[in-house]
Amino acid sequence: MPEPQNQSAIDPLVAEAGQASYRFDGSRFPASLKINTQAFDFRTPVHLAEAEIRRLRTIYSGFISTSSARFSSLLRADMSLKLKSLLTLPYGSFADTMKNPTHISLFKVDQLPGIGILEINPRLAISMTNRMLGGGGMAGDEERHLTEIEIALLEEIVEIITSEWCRLWKEDRELSARQIGTENNPRFLQACSNDTIILALTIEAMVGDSVEQIQIAVPYPMIEPIVKTLHSKRSRELQPLNEDTKPRHWRNSYNKINVPVIADWLVPGIAISDILSLHVGDILEMPKSTLDKTRIRIANSPRFNGLAGSENGHVAVQIVSETTTSQK
Repeated sequence: MPEPQNQSAIDPLVAEAGQASYRFDGSRFPASLKINTQAFDFRTPVHLAEAEIRRLRTIYSGFISTSSARFSSLLRADMSLKLKSLLTLPYGSFADTMKNPTHISLFKVDQLPGIGILEINPRLAISMTNRMLGGGGMAGDEERHLTEIEIALLEEIVEIITSEWCRLWKEDRELSARQIGTENNPRFLQACSNDTIILALTIEAMVGDSVEQIQIAVPYPMIEPIVKTLHSKRSRELQPLNEDTKPRHWRNSYNKINVPVIADWLVPGIAISDILSLHVGDILEMPKSTLDKTRIRIANSPRFNGLAGSENGHVAVQIVSETTTSQK
């Protein structure tokens, strides 16, 4: 029977295991192999902060406004869209919110992983297709399965929604979506596993006498690259500029500013009694090396070390080096 281990012996083993990386079969990666790892919270797998949700809400508000204008032009009638909710939840919970029957379109964005879901309430779908056929947009109270003609007409509606969704991220990347299938019963729809977290947008749509919902849901892995780009962009915008990165612009008016330039020397210290006995015309003896230690001050701030002398009959100072911080 193995000897019991005390806590002090177990803690280092746990710490070592937490810092290591393992393959799917349990074998450990070599320590020499540099592997980029990222923490993952299995209880709360989505890391969308409240600020990111607000940012996405603002982006989707523009999407709703543009889509509303395109729908009104297509249907030749005013169609009002309003953002009702934007939240993250498991796919299983989202599937429970869809009605039966309903109209579900699956779309794929080739540049992103995963499959998106677009649900249009059947009463709203009937009202929209009725307008497209020249009717008054009356849907009736009965919720029924759509006919093949109505489903074919809705493809244009789906194309508008998915193309405008892709247009949201045009500043980050060019995206293109395509419809890959339809379904009328959410029970038979399995776009991803039930515990996959999705970002669900619920839109309240009003056309004619019908006020119903449109839902757009994308799995988080599908939108994660875009969210990371938005987060890094926002961080750069909020990061203050360092002094070295601030742009400096020279103005011509600076050329007319007079700046005093003074050359002086640090003389050896003398006693106070000697200072009191000084008179005009007295001469102070200094070592010859003092001229080699000329200090040049610009606007009364020491900037350069120089060498004093004469040139062409004038007193001159040659700049030798820049003054270090310790000398200022």
